[in-house]
Formats: sequence, structure tokens, C-alpha cells
Amino acid sequence: MLYPAVFDGTQAQGYTNNLDRASALIAEMVFTCNTFYLDKAYKNQTYSYLFSAPPALHGFDVPYTFYNANETSTSPIRGVPNPAIAIALQEYITNFAMRGTPNQEGVVPMFDLYGANATVQNLNVTGISQLRDPVANERCNWWQKALFA
Repeated sequence: MLYPAVFDGTQAQGYTNNLDRASALIAEMVFTCNTFYLDKAYKNQTYSYLFSAPPALHGFDVPYTFYNANETSTSPIRGVPNPAIAIALQEYITNFAMRGTPNQEGVVPMFDLYGANATVQNLNVTGISQLRDPVANERCNWWQKALFA
């Protein structure tokens, strides 16, 4: 019921075949829903970001986190196609560590609290925007109940 055999791209993570369907199930069960649980555990008084720079896989924000303008890399894994996004991510992390908020007026785009609207900061090679957390959904609510255990 959570991941129906509907392969038109309208379901979780846009799956169009059984392999992508299984991938969506595993991704939500093991990785992505856990961030939603943490946001809820802290009563949505958190800052959450979605790293959607292609290929947007788990851990691919690491080169952005540790980006160094003086270091060059041709590796697609270590490369940073948009250094401005890397610098913004570093500013958010540094500001949060120093002030308890990722925001610094005039330096980086406003980073809202997760809040009741489940707002996440979307970091992509095309820019920074805000959107509703795609894992703030009924599937993740169901996984959190652990009825399968």
C-alpha cells in the first residue's frame, strides 16, 4: 500500500519500475525518514537541508562541506560544480556552530526553521531555495510506528 505497483512516476521518489520502487522503499525506511523523525523529536524547532545537487546521493554533500577554493579536482565525486553553494553550506554550518542559527544577514539566503510547514533549505547546483520536506509524508509516519517489528 505504501509503494503501490504504479510505475508512472507519481509515487515515492518518482519510481517507474520495480527496482526503483524497491530503492524508494529502502531509502525511506533506512535513511531519509530518519531525518523527519529527528525534526519531529525536536518539535520541528530544527534547521534541515536537502542536498539535491546531482547526483544527490547520500554523502555527496561532503565535498561541498569541505570545499577549498585552492584545491582543484576533476573527480566527479570530489568535484564541486557550483562553489557558491559550497561556500553557502559552509557559512550555514559555521554560523550554526557559532550562533545556534545558520543565518547571517546579508551573507547567505535566509534559512527558516523546519517548523509546522516542514520547511527545508534546498541546496542545488542551480541555487538555494526552500521547499516542503519531501519525507514529511504518510509513508514516513507509518515507518515510524514500527508496526512491522
